[in-house]
Parts: sequence; structure tokens; C-alpha cells
Amino acid sequence: MPRSADPPRRNGVAQVSESARRLARLFAPLPLRPEQLEGFSRLPGAEEEPWDLLLSSAGVDEHAALEALSQRTGVPYEPEPRRDETADRFYELVPPSFAREALIAGLGVDETGALRVATAQPLQPAAFARLEQLLGAPVTLVLAPRAQVGDLINRGYEARQGDLVAEIVEDMPLDEREIERAAGSIGKATDLLQLARQTPVIRLVNMILFEALRRRASDVHIHPLEDRLVIRFRVDGMLVDAFSPPLSLAPAISSRLKVMGELDIANRHSPQDGQTTVRIGPRKIDIRISCVPTIFGERIVLRL
Repeated sequence: MPRSADPPRRNGVAQVSESARRLARLFAPLPLRPEQLEGFSRLPGAEEEPWDLLLSSAGVDEHAALEALSQRTGVPYEPEPRRDETADRFYELVPPSFAREALIAGLGVDETGALRVATAQPLQPAAFARLEQLLGAPVTLVLAPRAQVGDLINRGYEARQGDLVAEIVEDMPLDEREIERAAGSIGKATDLLQLARQTPVIRLVNMILFEALRRRASDVHIHPLEDRLVIRFRVDGMLVDAFSPPLSLAPAISSRLKVMGELDIANRHSPQDGQTTVRIGPRKIDIRISCVPTIFGERIVLRL
């Protein structure tokens, strides 16, 4: 089996590619050999995800690498970054999909008015430029471990969803007849984007569907319990809690979904099955709806 060619040598020292040279200068504090950097620069995806590939190919500990990068560049490293209330702007304006893909989380506004963001992917200038466009303001970077950034992202958007639920609940009619009338006020219309700003009942159901699709859930379980309403998503075969709105909203959610599936709103004492198709822009999603009466109300399962 032929050996791979050794890197060219000059005066007994291995020469490396220009991209590897740039990395060598950037990561001078790390114990990386020239051949490691040279091999890294040839790996598939080295241009798109250089940081992750560098760590995995060189076998460097993430914390040590971030500390070294901080020393080299002056970008602060925070092993356990914290988010404050001034970070809300980030979670309002930045799509969750972008934050998760780029591993960027908002921390708060600093004394200069720039938004501090934690990142576990420091070698992505295009993503940071896009972030400033989304925010309409400059950002200040903070280096942080992947696990901590992921946790900040989850908590930030979960808090935002909680605020949206509270806002919707505040606008929700309390009279049961009003709830049913609102749920059926626009018939079987199913374009989620067009309906996003309609009645609170519709907005609540839309938010549940949006979040289920974003998480790539296979089904949604809406279970009324004795003292609360639990909404769970099945993701990768596991049921996970998603929302827990007030139990008083169960009739509103049930009525809206029945309208969408062309089921009998008044029938709450026997099982019903239906189906509907929702649209998000050009994308169509088929949904099967199953309603089963229980002692605490109707249990609904949506198969996406």
C-alpha cells in the first residue's frame, strides 16, 4: 500500500498550506504539529465548520482551545456565561434555527450598547455579520463551551415561548361559547402564516404546530390532567414536554383542531378522527387528528 506523500520540506522543516499557516498563527498557544494543521486543511467541511473539525482532528480539549484562543485574540472566554433580561432582543429577532446552527446565544447589552453574544463556533465571520444584520446593531463576542451555549439557546427561546403563551392567554375569551365561536370563526382555513395574527385561539394552536414542526416532531400529544394541560412532542421516539398552558384552554385548543379536521365540535363524549393539511408558505404538511374523551377532558393526538 503506497504511503501518502510527506509535506515538502525546506531546511528540514515541513512546509504547510497557506490555510494551515493561518491556523498555526491563530493557534500558536496550542500543541499542534504542522502536519496536524496540514491534514486538517484537507478535511471535508474545513471551510464550513473549521472549529469543530480542528478540535476533533487535533484531539484538543475544547476548554483549553477556547482559553488559548482568548489569550491569542483578546476575545473573552466565559466557561459559564449568564444571560440577563437585556438579552430579550436577541431571542425576539434571531430565528431559533439560525442560533442553533451557528451556536450563538444572546447574553445582554453591554455599556456601549452592543449586544454580547456567546459562541461555541468562533471561526464563522459570515454568521456574525448576518447576526448584526438581524439585530440591526453591533455585537460583542464571548467565547463559551458548546454545552453552555446550547443551554442558553434553549432557555432563551423557552422563556420567549412562555411570554407568547402568557400574551395569548391574556387575550383569550373566558366564556366557553366565545371560545368555540372564535375557534370556528374562519372555518377550515389552514395557512399558518396568514393566520398568525388572528384570534388568540388560532394563534395558540399555530404556535404549537410551528414549534412541533421546528423540532421535527412526529406527533403532538395534548393531555388534560386533573390540574393542568400538558402538551408533549414525540422527537426521535421520545415524548418530551413542550408547553403547559392553563387547563382552561383545553376547550379552545380542542375546538380549533376539530374545526381544522372537520370534526363535530359539540361531540365531546365519543372518539373522533379526522385529518387536515396546513401550509407554511409553499410547504404542505398533512396532519391526522385523533380525539378521545377522558375523565379530565379530550385527549388529542396529532400525527404529523
